[in-house]
Amino acid sequence: MNAANNTVILCRFCGYINADGAPADGRCARCGAFSGLEAVAGDDARRRSRRTRLGFLRNRMVRAGIVLAPLLALVFWLLWEYTGLPPDPPAPSTNIGDAAIATAPGDWPQAGGGIANRNAAVVADGIPGNGISSRAAAPPAAVWRYAAGSPVIAPPAVVGERVYLTAEDGSVTALDQGSGAVVWRHESGLFAGVTPAVADGLVFVVFRPGVVSALDAGTGQTVWSKRLETASLASPAVADGRLFVAETDRSRLLALDAATGATLWDYRLGDWVIAPPAIVDGKVIATANEVNVHILDAATGRLRMYYDAGRGRWARGTALATDDLMHFSSSGGRVWGIDYQGHRYPLERAIIYIRTVLWVWGFTQQGPAQQGHIWSTQTDGEQPYAPALAGDALVVADAAGVVTGLDAGSGAILWETDLAADIPAGATVSGDTALVATEGGALWALSAADGARQWTAAPGGELTAAPIAAGGLLLAATDADGGTLVAMAMGAPEQ
Repeated sequence: MNAANNTVILCRFCGYINADGAPADGRCARCGAFSGLEAVAGDDARRRSRRTRLGFLRNRMVRAGIVLAPLLALVFWLLWEYTGLPPDPPAPSTNIGDAAIATAPGDWPQAGGGIANRNAAVVADGIPGNGISSRAAAPPAAVWRYAAGSPVIAPPAVVGERVYLTAEDGSVTALDQGSGAVVWRHESGLFAGVTPAVADGLVFVVFRPGVVSALDAGTGQTVWSKRLETASLASPAVADGRLFVAETDRSRLLALDAATGATLWDYRLGDWVIAPPAIVDGKVIATANEVNVHILDAATGRLRMYYDAGRGRWARGTALATDDLMHFSSSGGRVWGIDYQGHRYPLERAIIYIRTVLWVWGFTQQGPAQQGHIWSTQTDGEQPYAPALAGDALVVADAAGVVTGLDAGSGAILWETDLAADIPAGATVSGDTALVATEGGALWALSAADGARQWTAAPGGELTAAPIAAGGLLLAATDADGGTLVAMAMGAPEQ
């Protein structure tokens, strides 16, 4: 008989061939099992031994994979989310809206008065309040009126000698700042209700159905136009070659190339985006309707920090940014001061959630503090608008008629003034003056230092947007004649 077919003792459990015959104690010499030994022909034993050992190796690899796969996935996710592993999006082709160039005194180039959304006029040296002073003996009077023929629900943009206005009927109009004469008028045929963003000879407008257009500031002709995927309600913002627009229904913020309209990056906020972001120090501070604040890298759109103001809250406006803090307001009358210079860390939200649950159930004595939290203050209101910055003070108007001044550094309430009438839009600031509109068509000037009432003007009709001071004029939108922009000046005879 061939030696290859000699009978050997095989352990069917581990595949070991006991070449010296059956062990005296009846156990396998390798695994110690004593119920798995059997006599098998040599060739068959070697085949079965290889098959068994390969099965063991395969099982070990599967078990190792089950253990290592989640770890590898976690490592990859951490690298992807926190170290910039994904490829960077394309850079803009130009530097339209260079953030290093300061806004010229008298200009109001986009919503919020500039990329930081401070809702404050840039005041030239030696010209208190940009010509709109709270210490005036008499209120300002109208110097010209422009009847848009359709509701105007957002302040205009002002750059140089031009005022750029959108109306609900989709018209975009350039007016001469001195006379109110029409320089050009662009008819889009689409609904609009935003403040244009103006930079480097272009006027950027977002129309409500989701169309973004760049118009020539001199002629009103279309330079480029882009269709978004959904409707857009937020005013555009432009900085360093990027145009920031919202897809409101998709809860997305998009960065477009300001020169071409090409999409550079997009970021999903998780709820409606109804206000433009603040841009400061290479960061984009974006707020969603449910008051979650997202601090993004302006170049890549990647999340750098996140602040949750609490479930059940909602915002009426955008964040305001200074060199140190960002400020925003939320329903319930609360105003916030947050350090936006932090960086998120892995599993940050999960850790905060677990610590919050432990605190709620009494396992810890103090609740967790979110990264960046400096202060939050309860004001005497329920629906505050976005704050405006006056030096070191914040001015916050509430829809119910209360205007509050707070210390921007500490959140301490400095003063409160009740105007005894509903307020339809947020406050703006010019120098030492806070400008507030109330129902009934009144325009109030309050001292930003102590809230004292200085004068009241009546532009004519209900005010439909926040008043702004620009180029020595006070510009206020009213509902007169279906929609009118009124330009007012101190010491001017009534027109």
